[in-house]
Amino acid sequence: MLDLSEPRRQSRKSILLYVFKNVKALIAVALYSAFGINNFGDYRIVIGLTALVVILGLLSPLLSYYFFTFYVEGDELIIQKGVLNKERKAIPLERIQSVNITQNLVQRILQLVAVEVETAGSKAKELEIPGLSRDFAESFKNLLQDKSLQTSNQEVVDEGLTEENIDAPKRERTDNRRELLSLGIIDLFKIGITQNHLRSGGLALGVVFGFWYNIRDFVERFYGNVFEGFEWENMVGYASLSLVVMTAIVFIIASVIVSVVLVFNKYYGYTLRRNGDYLEIEMGLLHRREIKIPIQKIQILEFHTNPLRRLLNYQTAKIHQAQSQGVSLTGAEVPACSPQMMELLQDLIFDHGMDPNASQMDSIAISHARLTFYIVALPLVLACAISIYLEIYALAAVAILVFGWMVFVSYRNGKRTQIQSDEELVVLRSGWLFHKTMLIPIYKIQAVEKWRSIFLKRRRQIHFTVHTAAGSRGLRYFNEKQVTQLKNKLHNLVLLSERNWM
Repeated sequence: MLDLSEPRRQSRKSILLYVFKNVKALIAVALYSAFGINNFGDYRIVIGLTALVVILGLLSPLLSYYFFTFYVEGDELIIQKGVLNKERKAIPLERIQSVNITQNLVQRILQLVAVEVETAGSKAKELEIPGLSRDFAESFKNLLQDKSLQTSNQEVVDEGLTEENIDAPKRERTDNRRELLSLGIIDLFKIGITQNHLRSGGLALGVVFGFWYNIRDFVERFYGNVFEGFEWENMVGYASLSLVVMTAIVFIIASVIVSVVLVFNKYYGYTLRRNGDYLEIEMGLLHRREIKIPIQKIQILEFHTNPLRRLLNYQTAKIHQAQSQGVSLTGAEVPACSPQMMELLQDLIFDHGMDPNASQMDSIAISHARLTFYIVALPLVLACAISIYLEIYALAAVAILVFGWMVFVSYRNGKRTQIQSDEELVVLRSGWLFHKTMLIPIYKIQAVEKWRSIFLKRRRQIHFTVHTAAGSRGLRYFNEKQVTQLKNKLHNLVLLSERNWM
């Protein structure tokens, strides 16, 4: 068994990793010197300064390697680093959510990996140990997660629960080790073409603007004199129907290509396995990730989908562990979940399926539409006034259509917003075009909140929020009496439960 009682260092190859990190700075210095050499009368000064920076750039990796150590002391993982500015981080083992192995392109060349330790109150990058050999990283990961579970269980025993209660779910899980999902090239292509193309298109647009002067010659071959004297400030005046159509086609094609490329880079070789008490995920092309999540520490399971993915009958699952407010780095995704896979994940993580007779609470759809009406009405009036003043009546018609569509979508979103609950689970559903389903085990709920503005008081409507260690999830516009009953029911179930929420 791996012994980490004494401080350990990374693989010696990690020195090369630090060298690679300094390469950018060295290149910048070299360029500065190349340009600055003309401004100095004495070449020896420039050469001397460059040599000094290069020596420091090569010396610092040696010092970084020597002063970076890590070890386990008692119930804490200790990481020490820094040459002039010393830094010591102590991570309680019971707070460790998951230990992941990552490998970027440089690490792949050097046959090294990095270990990321995710806790409920930190950013993964702050707790990264780069430059480890594969075998050592595997042993290190298993050691940390075993100690984390042992420490958590011991704390619960100390709080009064019996070991039988704690180990019961564990014994049921440790007899399984099997592959749950593996994605091939066709699966990745399906995920790519059903991505959020607006986001991908925005990224592509940013690249186009960034390299505009490099591609301008290519564009001008097709539009000749159109771009003569072109200025971005006057682009509306230069717009033509063919240019608009061409731009739209290029935007769509570029968006889809970017989506597919990003998906292949992120999910290439995706494999989801169950290994004892853990879910294991491997994925990534240029940046390889191996994620290991303790099943008992999962707080929320979410499913997302959009109209394109509903045509293919699958959704994306998001697994959330405990995290700090505003930090969303912990957790993992399971893309391309079929209905059978969704049911399997729910049963695997929560050991429970929703009771067919579970109580259901529907949101008040008209209130969703009313809120959108109030928000959009003023911009609509302004848009209509401007279009009438400019005698561009088509613009007013478009604004009215957009306004009506937004109010309609809000109403449909409200119609699908609902809360289901039985004795084990709370399920929150929302979204009309973009479905979203959130499953929260009741015994892991930290608090239940109902709140409203003064305008909802006379309508006896209220909002509902559930707080967990993985963050808060809530829905809007419910009957106040129903929410109060649900809140009391959840409080009672949480108080009566003796299960370990972490």
